Amino acid sequence: MDRNALAVPAHLRRFVVEQDYRQYTAVDRAVWRFLLVQTQAQLRDHAHPAYRNGHAAAGITPDCIPHMNEVNDKLSRFGWGAVCVDGFIPPRAFQEFQACGLLPIAAELRTREQLAYTPAPDIFHESAGHAPILPDPIFAAYLKRIGDLGRKAFSAPEEDTLYEAIHALSERKGNPSLGPEEIARAEAALEAVLERLPEPSEAARLSRLYWWTAEYGLVGRPDDYKIYGAGLLSSLRESHNCDAATVAKVALDEGCMDVAYDITRPQPQLFVASSFEALHEVLDLAARELAIHIGGQAALLRAVRSREVASVRFSSGAWVMGVVATVGPMRGEPAWLELTGPVAFAWDGVLQPEHDRLGRPDGAIIVTGVLADGARLERVSDRVVESAREGASGRHRFRFANGAAMTGSLSRVVRSADGLLMRLEMSDVELRLPGCAPRKLSRHVLIPAGDVITAHAGAVDARFYVDTAFSRALVPAPRHRLARERRTIALYAQAEAALRGGRLAMRDEFPRILAILKRTESQERGGVREAAHVDWLLRWVLLEGLIKTSADARLADALREELQRLEVDLDHQQPIAMGLRACN
Repeated sequence: MDRNALAVPAHLRRFVVEQDYRQYTAVDRAVWRFLLVQTQAQLRDHAHPAYRNGHAAAGITPDCIPHMNEVNDKLSRFGWGAVCVDGFIPPRAFQEFQACGLLPIAAELRTREQLAYTPAPDIFHESAGHAPILPDPIFAAYLKRIGDLGRKAFSAPEEDTLYEAIHALSERKGNPSLGPEEIARAEAALEAVLERLPEPSEAARLSRLYWWTAEYGLVGRPDDYKIYGAGLLSSLRESHNCDAATVAKVALDEGCMDVAYDITRPQPQLFVASSFEALHEVLDLAARELAIHIGGQAALLRAVRSREVASVRFSSGAWVMGVVATVGPMRGEPAWLELTGPVAFAWDGVLQPEHDRLGRPDGAIIVTGVLADGARLERVSDRVVESAREGASGRHRFRFANGAAMTGSLSRVVRSADGLLMRLEMSDVELRLPGCAPRKLSRHVLIPAGDVITAHAGAVDARFYVDTAFSRALVPAPRHRLARERRTIALYAQAEAALRGGRLAMRDEFPRILAILKRTESQERGGVREAAHVDWLLRWVLLEGLIKTSADARLADALREELQRLEVDLDHQQPIAMGLRACN
């Protein structure tokens, strides 16, 4: 894939990796095929109609693990694209990708042990779960809208810790080599974080809406519904269990944002949207709760609480980007606000060229409101600016109606093309703010702010962020494999080759492969074949090939009987019965 041809914002490029297709083994291809064959069969009558037609439209077939470039090309017909990522990426980055019409797809594939469900993102969840619904224009528009709102919603600092704890737990649950003690420790760590969390932020509440719709959503009526959420569409276990009477079906409304979720466990209730159009209606209601729509003091206070980069919009048309640290006295409107870290200014949402990264101040103080005489600073003339000069000192003094005042040497006046005052650059400044002691600044930029209109998380102009380069990482990463695993991969590869060779090759090779498999399993367990260590998936691969070609009815019957016994011996914890139904 030519990553440079993708419209990836420069600050997000670091999350985009290269898919190393060579790392997928014959075992991975068998896992992929089993998953897609079973989900397509199981969901034929239970998924939203868009899902049934969407696999081919998105380039998803049982015959091969998707190539990212092919998925990207297919999705481009619907106004979307795909980027390859390495597992979990921060929620804000995920939302920004979707707001840009880019579907992040993790390149790793779940293991044989986690066929029914995996808590970690993988290529099956993203490409076979999310991608098939994207050709539906109403749903695709919903994903872009909720991504755009999500990247502008303020989070709480404590939620970063929650994200890390969830990530750690899902990674451990996704690693079959770890024992229950490791998982128990990660679960305890997550519980400890949850106990310390404050009320959920607007970003957390919006993420719940995303979870209960795009990930675990049903559409229709609570008593007659179809599945469209990617988490259900990509989980053999949950797409089956969601029909159970013990899983409550609730009509979707904005109240779902009050319901927390656990990414590592099956969901106890699901929400049913009446239609994809209804998703937009609920999102409209959710948007009203966000700072960007509430505006004013509430938006500023959420910006301060978040301690993250924010964009503040003023009535003059000016914007300021940075971390809002403090807000001055409020009597209906704040008198001033102070930002820390790199700060940049924009006009009508467009970054000002004077504020490239080399010229940005480290921190800024913005005085709000009108001048003492009631004039709006952005509309004053050069004559009025000149009249603010004090005779003897030659310094300029500007007084505001809220009591703020500043005195300094004016070095530059910047106006817009239509004559509006955009900035006054001053040096050797004395700044007097309501409620504060006088402050001296060597440099100050006076922005004609006016009143605070609103604020939202993130930068209004993405050029505020530092450009990043595309990652050099290749995913899946090469893995060190034990001799036993290498032998297993070789047997799967031999089965693949026989399948390609056709009926005669299968009739000759499959009995030999099965004999080697049984002998190896017996040898590895000291002569005792335990069900938990018997490779049922390879047996299913052989059975499916035999059924499709009628190559060896006797061997097919023997494999079917053995798989039926394994289904019982493994206490129905593996989707063997489902695989057998697909072979009938």
